[in-house]
Amino acid sequence: METVKIAGLNVPVSKSGINPGSLGSDLVETDSTVRNLSNILYPLLEGKPVLLVGDAGVGKNALIYYINYKRRHPTARFSFNEDTLPEDLIGSYRILMDGRGFTWSDGPLTSAIRSGHSFVADEMNLCPPHIIKRFSTVYESAYLELIEGDSSRIYCGEGFNFIGTQNPAEGFEGRKPLPFDITRFFSVVFIDPHTPDEILYILKKLYPALSESLLQSCIRISLETENRVVVGKLGKGDLEKYHFNIRNLKKLCNRLLGLKADTSELQFREFWNFYVEPFRKKEDRDFQIELLLGESGLKVAPELPEPSFQVHKGFLYCNDKEIPIRDEDKAKRLLSEVPLPLKLREFSEKIFTAIQFQENVLIEYSEEQDPQILLPLFTEISGLPLETVSLCKGIHTSDIIGALKPIDGSKVDWVDGPLTRGIREGGNILITNLEAAGAELVEKLNMLTDDARSLTLPPEAGISEPIQLTEDSRIFALKLFRKSKSVATISRAFRNRFTSVLFPDLEDESTLTEIISFYLPGNSLILKMVNFHLKIRDLAKKERSVPPILCRIYSGFRIFSFGRIISCVMRMKKRDKPV
Repeated sequence: METVKIAGLNVPVSKSGINPGSLGSDLVETDSTVRNLSNILYPLLEGKPVLLVGDAGVGKNALIYYINYKRRHPTARFSFNEDTLPEDLIGSYRILMDGRGFTWSDGPLTSAIRSGHSFVADEMNLCPPHIIKRFSTVYESAYLELIEGDSSRIYCGEGFNFIGTQNPAEGFEGRKPLPFDITRFFSVVFIDPHTPDEILYILKKLYPALSESLLQSCIRISLETENRVVVGKLGKGDLEKYHFNIRNLKKLCNRLLGLKADTSELQFREFWNFYVEPFRKKEDRDFQIELLLGESGLKVAPELPEPSFQVHKGFLYCNDKEIPIRDEDKAKRLLSEVPLPLKLREFSEKIFTAIQFQENVLIEYSEEQDPQILLPLFTEISGLPLETVSLCKGIHTSDIIGALKPIDGSKVDWVDGPLTRGIREGGNILITNLEAAGAELVEKLNMLTDDARSLTLPPEAGISEPIQLTEDSRIFALKLFRKSKSVATISRAFRNRFTSVLFPDLEDESTLTEIISFYLPGNSLILKMVNFHLKIRDLAKKERSVPPILCRIYSGFRIFSFGRIISCVMRMKKRDKPV
């Protein structure tokens, strides 16, 4: 029997003959990694179900991917959420296209049992326990009865493993630990986090071109930022859950290496983007800037060159960033259609940096702001198709992924939801109102937003393999600032999968003047309009006596829509049309 060494153990190589892909191939074995691997392998090789418990970013899924990469064994992973139903895992009947019969489609769990593959129940504790108990015979007695199908009993094939993952309830909204009457059938493995020395060892292996002193600075900043969040010194007033771990460090190192950030000033810029930018309050930012200045050796925050944009030979250049584009004329048109004062150019530069390094982008903004006008600049400039997924309270997983629906008279077939359609088209995906759907629904996107970059569809879709994002595809998400604890938000685990960029405050005199001048070039009313707006805003904030009509105008005011209305009015006047 062919074997391979994993964490000092001889592990049999899979007989499936299926290439498991490259996921997990970059895992670096440290002392804690070897310990975690050993704790997983002993019950796994005996065919016992395993439950991995650990904080976000400690690499629970990465450990399984690594084991299966080394032993050349396929992995089927399914992200659980509160909408998960038994048929999503086990399978269901599909109506034939001609409407004259039905055909059975295996779910991912059933398919893994038949094939003898590893099945990973990701975020298993997000699913209601009574749903999990439907397939309890799998982890109790190694078989599954297809009562939804032909009532046959299928036994777990050779090589099948059932692995669940669970984040701790603390700090993760919408989560509760699995009850004991479920976990007692599992070998529970608590995943140890990496020590600072181990993190340094991992980063040195992954990024040998970066100096050890720079990597040590990155690690100290990350660990201190996480500690400040945990003890309540940082981000407390934002009402958000923040988390900083090795995932942030990898993104940071990718940028430092890819942008050739070999000066303290450029390194400070990237430190800022990950460890200052996510926080809203000035005192939090000042607190973090002190930390960055101490690590970088600078006395004050550096003044960097203003961002500028140029389209040339199939690329959009933004200072030291370059984004491939398919249509230069379209890119130039998009750049010419929006006002770009300094604040918006700096904001755009941060977005384009994340795009270049294949990061998921989270744009956060307040109710008084409107980033919509700038979105085409980021989501469409590459020339890829765009699919928008609009979330709201009460929306279900099937609404965004897809379901069986009538398509032509009596015919019924699978119809892609907007998320699935966007993945199949190979373009960019924009998710709006991310906070509105609740933490439980968006966790369905776990696989899509981590290294797997894929989505498992329900059985009625007729395919068992996950659909994959293309290398060029990017995920953008919009989220309002949280103003009350009663308002839903995303978990810190899910937030950690995105690069957060805050939409800037544009209501200062110079920025307003530049924006309105873009729509009304040379108009003598510009300064009066800016002063009027700023005066009404200040009066409204001070709650002084303001005419009700002006309060209503201000409460519904958005600077971009305001500018567009003015531009439209002026065009109509030029055409001698009544307004």
